[in-house]
Amino acid sequence: MEAIDQVAPALVGARVIHVFIGAFFYIFAIAKLIGPVNKATWFKRRQKYSFFNKRGILGEYINFGYPVCWQGCVVFVVLYGVIFSFGYWYIFLKAY
Repeated sequence: MEAIDQVAPALVGARVIHVFIGAFFYIFAIAKLIGPVNKATWFKRRQKYSFFNKRGILGEYINFGYPVCWQGCVVFVVLYGVIFSFGYWYIFLKAY
């Protein structure tokens, strides 16, 4: 296995972009799977919006907020645990 500093920066950048795109689709699928009712029950969203933190249609759909019960904490840990684990494996451990 090559060290990460021996790999071309374009290849590393491409993998980072792959992880971002995959994370977006993964979060979208989890939001669809959980449904709007459970999402509203398990998470609290921001009440005040300004010009700088407004989101579009897709951004609002995948916006969970912060967890307010144990189910929300489990979803939070699973969401970010899977994204971080896959990203770390794909960028640092998988051979180029």
